[in-house]
Amino acid sequence: MNFYHFSGVIHLHTIYSKDSELTPLELIKYAKKFNIDFLIITDHNTIEGKKFEGYYNNKLLIVGEEITPYHGDHILAIGIENLIEPSNDSQNNINRIDKEGGLSFIEHPFFNGNRFIKKEANMAWKNWDIKNFTGLSIFNYTCDGGERLNLFTYILFYFFPGLDRDIPNYKTLNKWDELNQTRKVIGIGTLDAHFLYFKIFKKLKIQTFPFNYYFNSIRTNIITEESNLNKNLVFNSLKNGNIYIIHQYLGDGKGFIFGLEKGGDFYLIGRKVLFQGKENLIIKTPKKCLIRIIKDGKKYFEKYDKEIYLKNVPFGIYRIETEVFHRFNYKPWIYSNPIYLLDETKYEKFL
Repeated sequence: MNFYHFSGVIHLHTIYSKDSELTPLELIKYAKKFNIDFLIITDHNTIEGKKFEGYYNNKLLIVGEEITPYHGDHILAIGIENLIEPSNDSQNNINRIDKEGGLSFIEHPFFNGNRFIKKEANMAWKNWDIKNFTGLSIFNYTCDGGERLNLFTYILFYFFPGLDRDIPNYKTLNKWDELNQTRKVIGIGTLDAHFLYFKIFKKLKIQTFPFNYYFNSIRTNIITEESNLNKNLVFNSLKNGNIYIIHQYLGDGKGFIFGLEKGGDFYLIGRKVLFQGKENLIIKTPKKCLIRIIKDGKKYFEKYDKEIYLKNVPFGIYRIETEVFHRFNYKPWIYSNPIYLLDETKYEKFL
């Protein structure tokens, strides 16, 4: 069976957000430079960039929206065609995305600002009594790194970006595992990239954050049997969870495989499978790394290798984390979406 991998960057802000200085088409040069297959723009409370949607030298540009109420509860809307004005009712925002036929991803759910820079940020997710959202960003590069930033680490990062140990907020990972016990909740990786400059003497412009590193950091990769990248493929892969998150700076993840073997059939990331007692897990990575299997939110198995085959695993909800050694320590590299291996009592009612 042949699988194709497409590498994407999600949650980009442009001039239409009024807090970023790149135009939608200026993003294409970075897609070419860093071998990005698709880009998803999500400007604040606008879909003005829709007029630029399409292909540019085999790079696919998609435009959604970051619905941004003042009180927090930011949510990405992907696959919508009409603007959704922000409401103070988070469930109402989700319902309107659903009515549009779109996907809804909660952003930076536990980000409360940076104690040195922005101490009180109305950006965390406050209402967990909501239903029917698609998923959440389990690794928001700007917020998860930004909450740890101070003046010293900012200078260090600016000139030696790979020195830092970029990690997701573990409150988010724990919440994701908790939510996945009752229904499918898709995890994505996002940049939340705002392209801004320091202006010196009105003429000299210095990037406040190295733009190159933005595009070489957190990706959301699709794994599919289809060879033709298109908007429907991106939408359906995000909807079904046939995706994994990768920190591209630490190595290209294309070639990663996580699946379940059952009676001669093979089930990829994101699938729901009825447990019968003879299921095997298969994990393959492009290079040797620390592979950690998470089952029902807890570490189940760990090994340093590039291929793992586990026979007759018990029922449960499985996902993969990997780490690679880079500049003094192990750093998170790949996070997969789960495979849902469910017994009969849970299979029928699991959404």
